[in-house]
Amino acid sequence: MRGKQSTMLVSTAEKEQRVIYPSNVSRLRRSWTYTTGAPIDSSPVVADGVVYIGSKDHTLYALDSRTGNKLWSYTTEGALSSTPAFADGVVYVGSFDTTLYALEAVTGALLWKYTTGNAIVSSPTISDGIVYIGSTDHTLYALNADSGDRLWSYTTGGGIQGSPAVADGILYVDSWDHTLYALDATTGARVWSYITGDRISSSPAVADGVVYVGSQDHLLYALDASSGEKLWSYQTGKIILSSPAVANGIVYIGSHQGTLHALDAGVGSKLWSYATGAAIDSSPVVADEVVYVGSQDRSLYAFAVLTGEKLWSYSTGSAIVSSPAIGNEFIYVGSNDHNLYAFTSDRLWNYTTGGAIQSSPAVADGVVYIGSQDHRVYALNALSGEELWNYLTGDALFCSPIIVEEMVYIGSIDHNLYALAASTGASLWSYTTGGSILSSPTVANGMVFVGSQDHQLYAFDVNIGEKLWSYTTGGPVDSSPAAAEGLVFIGSQDHTLYALDAFQGTERWRYQTGGGIQSSPAVAEGIVYIGSRDHTLYALDARTGEMLWSYSTGDSIDSSPTVANGILYVGSHDHRLYALDARTGDEYWSYATGGIIDSSPTVAEGGVYIGSRDHTLYALSAQAGEMLWSYTTGGGIISSPVVANGVVYVGSNDHNLYAFNQTTGRA
Repeated sequence: MRGKQSTMLVSTAEKEQRVIYPSNVSRLRRSWTYTTGAPIDSSPVVADGVVYIGSKDHTLYALDSRTGNKLWSYTTEGALSSTPAFADGVVYVGSFDTTLYALEAVTGALLWKYTTGNAIVSSPTISDGIVYIGSTDHTLYALNADSGDRLWSYTTGGGIQGSPAVADGILYVDSWDHTLYALDATTGARVWSYITGDRISSSPAVADGVVYVGSQDHLLYALDASSGEKLWSYQTGKIILSSPAVANGIVYIGSHQGTLHALDAGVGSKLWSYATGAAIDSSPVVADEVVYVGSQDRSLYAFAVLTGEKLWSYSTGSAIVSSPAIGNEFIYVGSNDHNLYAFTSDRLWNYTTGGAIQSSPAVADGVVYIGSQDHRVYALNALSGEELWNYLTGDALFCSPIIVEEMVYIGSIDHNLYALAASTGASLWSYTTGGSILSSPTVANGMVFVGSQDHQLYAFDVNIGEKLWSYTTGGPVDSSPAAAEGLVFIGSQDHTLYALDAFQGTERWRYQTGGGIQSSPAVAEGIVYIGSRDHTLYALDARTGEMLWSYSTGDSIDSSPTVANGILYVGSHDHRLYALDARTGDEYWSYATGGIIDSSPTVAEGGVYIGSRDHTLYALSAQAGEMLWSYTTGGGIISSPVVANGVVYVGSNDHNLYAFNQTTGRA
């Protein structure tokens, strides 16, 4: 229903997930639509992975929030303009057939119904076990949410279209008799009332001791919630059917003038306004510094909350009087073209940890593993991002996990290498080195290899953690080892790449560069590739250490090279990703990002994926270096992306692990 209250904008969990940023809202895309049998005035509600929407075809639909697949539907005897409400596993919705229905949320089975004296266009509100609903029979009903028994009712002088709001034990409801009423939510006794200049169809919103409501007298009112005293009013120029939304000291309201107004919630002064092409009946919704609203010009709009800058819009096939809803990383809105639309950002899901993520993810058997600077290793469902388990170490995690034969190996700044059970996170063994571990472990030939800032490379038995050997370099070992053909290769901050016998730890050869080595070696076709802080990428004969070629970039190379289909990819602190001929070092192309590249590239199915400290994950054509898509997170990306089963996973310094559709960058 167009007047549905929009004060409670986004749940805590949704806020933590940061569905859309102003910087990427322009890339919102339609994910799916569901076609009903008639126009949709009702607004969607999202709960527990389901989106509920009413239609004028008399039917309430329950749809999978990610796919739009119908789970169930329930048909009443009249059109549904009322917006459904969800509480404690029950969906409540009013109908033009005069009845309020309570349905089991999972199955749609009827639990109870209550018949009023006329059509219901108001939307229900549930608080403390009571469901409140207005009817055009002039009456506000308070019903037991479990049984539908009437607890009390209050009769106004006109039909009730707006939806009630409850705050601090007071229920606020308005009427076509021009009046906003404040009632005791428990007894229905009137506390105060305020008369405007015309009928009220807008729903009230309550924030910080103030109740806001629009009237068809063209005014938005701000009243003291406890006394009803008018604090201020604002002239919009035409009737108001839209309901106000309040967030961060700003109240947003649409009017039939076609304008969305943003006002100072304290004094009512205009901060900005935006004129759409037709009347606004839709109520605005605010999330993540973006305000969304529909218009009868057929479009859904997104604006920057502080400036009113238009960030995005989408045109449907008819007028939008439905109010948008946000949940499960989607934006939903109904249209009079009979469709419910679902829009999504460029990601499938994200998971928020308690610290920055510079570790790179690892995926195995449908689980993605990641370390965080909050000291924890996380195991998440790769499809949904649901946490399966976490393990607390003694300090931050920078290195990346590796999973082999149902064991997870990862190092920590607390000096320890941990071996955990992949299924449960239970500790199997650990080994304490003499320094912090930034190096990511590698497993080969029944051994796990890892470097430490105590200058050593270690080899352990994978099953019991027994140290088999160690090799001391001349500096901290932050580089991650690579094993091939009975050798293990490791870089050190002493400027040197070492080739060691994998079984005994004896040195086979070494090659000294002109700078510290943070980059990890890559081995392909008998060649070992390594980057150095002397700005150079080296290609060495893996057996002898003889230099075959080198390539100089504009700054340090901490990124680790990747080789695929005869092409070597590596990032540099000069902001560029380079694609070189793996045999000759000739440059095929380079791509400039907006920041330093520490992340290492991943190549999959014709795309190369790389993160940058400019906060952005880039997907480029592996052959030509042309950008396929990008996604900007809330922090620098040092983590290296991983691709598995059509999904790209990457961590960010904004504390999140992200999952993206590989080919489109979206769901």
